[in-house]
Amino acid sequence: MGEPAISIVEHEKRQEWWWAAEKKRSSRLDYLRKAIWKKGAIGGLYPQGLYVDLERPVLQTEKARELESSPDPYVIKFAKILAHVLDNKTIFITDHSQLVGYLGSLPNTITWDPTLAAVLNHEVVNDPTCIQEPLEESLKIISEVADYWAGKSDLDKIMPYLDLDDAMKVLSGAIGWGVPLSRGGYSGKDYEYIMTGVHAFEDIIEELDRRIDEADEKAHEPGASKEISDLYDKMNMWEAMKIALEAGIRYAKRYARLARIIAENYETDDERKEELLQIAEVCEHVPAKPPRTLQESLQYDLFIQLFSRNEAIEGAWPARPDYYHGPYYEKQVNVDKTLTKEEALDLAGEFLIRAAEVSQYKVKWAREGLQGIEGTWVWTLGGVKKDGSDACNGMTIALLQASRLVRVANPTFAFRWHPKVSDEVMREVFECIRQGLGYPSIRNDPVLIANAMNWHGHPIEEARTWAHQACMSPAPCTKHGFQPMRMANATVNCAKIIEYVFSSGFDNVVNMQIGAETPDAATFTEYNQVFDAWVTQMKTVFSILVRPVNRARILAPKMTPRPFLSAISERSIESGLDVCDPSISRGNAWITAFTWVENADSLAAIKKLVFDEKKYTMAELKEALANDWQGYEEMRLDFVKNAPKWGNDDDYVDTIMLDCLHEAAKFSRELKCPSGNSWPILPENVSGNIHYANIVGALPNGRRLGDALYDGGISPGPGLDKKGPTAVLKSCSKIDHISDGRAFLLNQRLSPTQLAGEKGYQLWKTYMKTWADLGLDHVQFNCVSDEILRNAQKDPEKYQEVIVRVAGYSAHFVDISRKTQDNIIQRTVQGLG
Repeated sequence: MGEPAISIVEHEKRQEWWWAAEKKRSSRLDYLRKAIWKKGAIGGLYPQGLYVDLERPVLQTEKARELESSPDPYVIKFAKILAHVLDNKTIFITDHSQLVGYLGSLPNTITWDPTLAAVLNHEVVNDPTCIQEPLEESLKIISEVADYWAGKSDLDKIMPYLDLDDAMKVLSGAIGWGVPLSRGGYSGKDYEYIMTGVHAFEDIIEELDRRIDEADEKAHEPGASKEISDLYDKMNMWEAMKIALEAGIRYAKRYARLARIIAENYETDDERKEELLQIAEVCEHVPAKPPRTLQESLQYDLFIQLFSRNEAIEGAWPARPDYYHGPYYEKQVNVDKTLTKEEALDLAGEFLIRAAEVSQYKVKWAREGLQGIEGTWVWTLGGVKKDGSDACNGMTIALLQASRLVRVANPTFAFRWHPKVSDEVMREVFECIRQGLGYPSIRNDPVLIANAMNWHGHPIEEARTWAHQACMSPAPCTKHGFQPMRMANATVNCAKIIEYVFSSGFDNVVNMQIGAETPDAATFTEYNQVFDAWVTQMKTVFSILVRPVNRARILAPKMTPRPFLSAISERSIESGLDVCDPSISRGNAWITAFTWVENADSLAAIKKLVFDEKKYTMAELKEALANDWQGYEEMRLDFVKNAPKWGNDDDYVDTIMLDCLHEAAKFSRELKCPSGNSWPILPENVSGNIHYANIVGALPNGRRLGDALYDGGISPGPGLDKKGPTAVLKSCSKIDHISDGRAFLLNQRLSPTQLAGEKGYQLWKTYMKTWADLGLDHVQFNCVSDEILRNAQKDPEKYQEVIVRVAGYSAHFVDISRKTQDNIIQRTVQGLG
């Protein structure tokens, strides 16, 4: 006899939310959820059974060879390559689905784009984890494709135009990660243009035809000028946009034909036959025409995201789904009554599932830095409308409820809190957190709107439209405010700053001079000398990371164009310029500051133990760090236990944190992006604290080479916040969350037991009021017990669906490395009340 069935109530009592969700969700969502192949790398390695899809690179290479002798400019050639892929790639429709579209040719494939970088192609060739049998045949195809694109890929073309010294320091992997490419980053979208139901692809094509005809006529009138010369490039850009949009329409119609063929020739179930015919009607309508229903709106959005990812590798998914899909929900569910809440919930849940399965091959360092997930799909919910009124709607609630049913780790949500949010919506947010999703993170809308205006000059009506560009940084969804890409190599491993103070900028881990040649730390006789050296190293490291990005931003429009993304961007349609051209963008640059808090804790330890108490000399400390604290264990424990630590409402260390932030903010104003705006810092981490563990040497906070770094942002080190949750909030509140930086990530662990029932909600609500009153811009929660996490370590097969908050994203606990798991368990569980 089998074990007796456990009720939903009992599962919830045991905090087994994943089993309860399985029993609660519809049969459709249950099937679709279980049909997902895991796409995120498990501890940096792709899971068994997942393969690199070779169809797309073969199609790209095939078309590129065909166009070699063509007189077309590169932007048109690139658009034709994109169109060739969309016209010929394999398509399929998942059983029971209502939304269609996938990047790969099969559900268990991840797409590889060989046109991006030779370094990426070399990784594919040498990656034994995801090459399909027969191995010899697959390796032959991969090698031929990689050989063809060597010297022709985006990075290969741009590298000769970058400063070699800066480029080598970036590529060392010590101080940052990523490559400065417009087709390898986090692409925002001009949602105010493309998602408001006014413009769709046919409308844009009509506009492009008009502009091409007008330009052609003007170019052939009597006369000559720079304006006329510029028209030739613009006409080419507009033509490339047209090619991309027309291919998108054809791609959708391929799905319409497939759905009709299945319905009319193979499907025997009448209900499913009607669903397939509905899919056909939807795909015949969108993206050619503006959506009319919630299903069409979601399908339209999904197509746009897939087309953009066929054009580029996108590591994030900036979106505001409740705001742009909400009007269709309201009309169908609450006004016309043509859709029930349950049917809308199914659509919302499937939209999350369709997004969760999107995957693109990434290099190993990116997989290690984003353990367990494909990318940071942080979708923005809540917030305000352009006029400042509450933007929450029925779709907000549907998405929050759907997330608890399908329990995907990616996408996650970030909720824009503001004083007008209803208690009904806040309870839905709370339930997601209480049930262990690790999301939504909570963002302080009034603070972040003011922040966007302060740093990048966005008008208030535009600032109010903001969505997360990646994990944390707000970016408007408007014509000049949206960010077409975020080049991820402006990401700084900030723990290196304090490390370089003691090595005079020489990196002993990668064995090269990277930082500034500051004076020998052993000669410092007062704290100010240490801090001055820290400031010099900070400025040097930030500059090394920013300069290549600025250079690539200027090169991108001609060398690495984005015809599809340009085609759905009003500013490009009007100007005839590539969407990444800095001249038509307000700019939204920021420096992601990984491993930031180590600096404040290290400087505080130096100030107290070396200069105030004079227990050690700088020479002794330098020697201890050079030896990775070996032979200095008693001294190390003194620096760990007896030096003040950030997050305890201790002005001694908190003032040092503010000094560091103020210096960084001041320098941020000096650093300028090609659009003319500043480069503010944004402390966060993803799982960089684990990725960089073996790259950052010993530090004055007592950390040794190989130890996990802090979990990021402005979060205290694991177990180092001893004074409770209010003290953490008070430390963080001393930061000016408008002028000191772009945003500040704060991780907190809460007790699942304390959050139970109405009392738990009221405790959390009180905590959130304190957080809001103190003016913090961000907080996110883990709410899974140590018992469940340790059980998951012992018996991972039984706990496949346990989700935790890593840093700016959530992941299934069993899909992250043991070191990351332990780091999460070590975080202080805050007691409320």
